[in-house]
Amino acid sequence: MITRKIGLKELLEGSIKFFSMKAGKSFFGLHIEVTRRCNARCVFCDYWKTKGPESLCPDYGHIVKKFNPLHVTITGGEPLLRKDLEAIVRRIVEQNRFVYINCITNGILLNREKALKLWEAGLSQISVSLDFPDSRHDALRNVPGLWNHIKELMKTLPSTGIDNLCFNTVIMRDNLDVLETIAGIAHDHGWKVSFSTYNPFKNKNFDHKLDSQFLNRLEETILRLIYLKSRYRNITNSDYYLLRIVDYVKNGGIPGCLAGLKWAHISPDGMVRRCSEKEILGRWQDLNLKAIPQTGCRECWYACRGEAEAPLDLKRIIELNR
Repeated sequence: MITRKIGLKELLEGSIKFFSMKAGKSFFGLHIEVTRRCNARCVFCDYWKTKGPESLCPDYGHIVKKFNPLHVTITGGEPLLRKDLEAIVRRIVEQNRFVYINCITNGILLNREKALKLWEAGLSQISVSLDFPDSRHDALRNVPGLWNHIKELMKTLPSTGIDNLCFNTVIMRDNLDVLETIAGIAHDHGWKVSFSTYNPFKNKNFDHKLDSQFLNRLEETILRLIYLKSRYRNITNSDYYLLRIVDYVKNGGIPGCLAGLKWAHISPDGMVRRCSEKEILGRWQDLNLKAIPQTGCRECWYACRGEAEAPLDLKRIIELNR
């Protein structure tokens, strides 16, 4: 099972939401950026440069209710910088029928006590960003000692009873040689792995971009990950998503993005965007969800995009429930 938190009642409510989403009456996912501040200094993101006071929404529960998504991802910046994060999670749970809630953190502020409080508040999954299984991760995030801290979390958090822990790993030119290692150590410690694809357009940093010279290595690595997925059963991505990473690199993008139609992004102040990189569509209270036109963007192949577009066949349903 995905997590023991999902019982028969939740499965029924989730099934109703799923068919509502397939019928175009609700969203697959909602990404809630609870702050743009960050305590890391990642070389591929400039959110940490955010200065001055932020306008922050104290309650995202009503926003989730309007979109009625199957899946909510709480992100940032660094979401654990919000001292009221547990209350935010709790309000979303209290004001909505079944919704799968994931929180992605860089792990700096995460510890056993914080993880348990967030889990008890209603999180369905806790995800920690990890792009290298060594000190190169510290250099990429500009946080000395971060890898050692994550190693400790990797060992200690499974003993808390939290049964849905995941690493979020960005596939880039620098780490093709360690992706299998990450999947292996995650498996050995009872963690899952979710892979996503590097997007150089976030802050125009092309140093880590995969391009045609890496195609053969990339294709071999993707096939190995698909093999390990069947062996370890801890890689959460669909085959569809993983295989299309090669197309994304080969063609320089993938057209047909459904941002704003199948999923949307909520800024810290409650404003709605298609995704974190695109224009503001309006205030959540005023927005007519049926009137959002399709975007022509083809820049990214983030997992949040690709998995929302992936077909949900019998094989995928079995994968998600084993």
